[in-house]
Amino acid sequence: MKPFRQIGALIRKDLGLQFRSKETLALIFVFSVLVVLIFAFAFGPIFPERGERGKLTASVLWAAFVFAGIITLNRSFTIERSHDALQGIRLTGVDAGSLYLSKVVSNVVFLFLLEIVITPIALQFLDLLDLVTVGILLKLFGVLGIGTLGFCAVGVLLAGMSTSANGGESLLSVILLPLVIPIIMGGAKCTVSLLVTGGLENRFWLKLLIAYSLVFLASAYLLADAVIEE
Repeated sequence: MKPFRQIGALIRKDLGLQFRSKETLALIFVFSVLVVLIFAFAFGPIFPERGERGKLTASVLWAAFVFAGIITLNRSFTIERSHDALQGIRLTGVDAGSLYLSKVVSNVVFLFLLEIVITPIALQFLDLLDLVTVGILLKLFGVLGIGTLGFCAVGVLLAGMSTSANGGESLLSVILLPLVIPIIMGGAKCTVSLLVTGGLENRFWLKLLIAYSLVFLASAYLLADAVIEE
């Protein structure tokens, strides 16, 4: 039970730091809304059909969440490395695997709360909110949650590596985006299917999304001890 208590304490600490930083919260929220508004005002009126609007909305949502996720991942390690807190945490007996899992959970929770807020805004501006039922919305949040887990699973590990180097934020973007392409593809395809047809007609993309998320999570957990510097 000790590892679970450690993970729980680390999650509470990370979420407290995330929500305590009002500047970061404002930056991530405003950035996500700005991405939605730019696409909505630039392309919205051109696509009167539901199918085209569904494709546009899926693109907007995943673009906003991926870039917001990069900012969040960088933030999750920057504070601890700048104050040598990471070394202090390791000295208390917390192993790298527990530290990794706590970072994944805290980032998933933070980004999922952002998705709950941003998704209805995007649906409203792209004229899809009235066509999306509660059931479809719950399925959509399920897809976004699975995709966020896969994104954070590999992103936390790479953030632990990149934040110790100069230009860590730019480095994280370069090495992270190619690796999460299957996550983005699967999530975007599932999102389009839900917004256009109301269901998941092609289960291949959902299986791809789940498989890659689990593979990333398991692989990164096994590599955490070797990658996260003490």
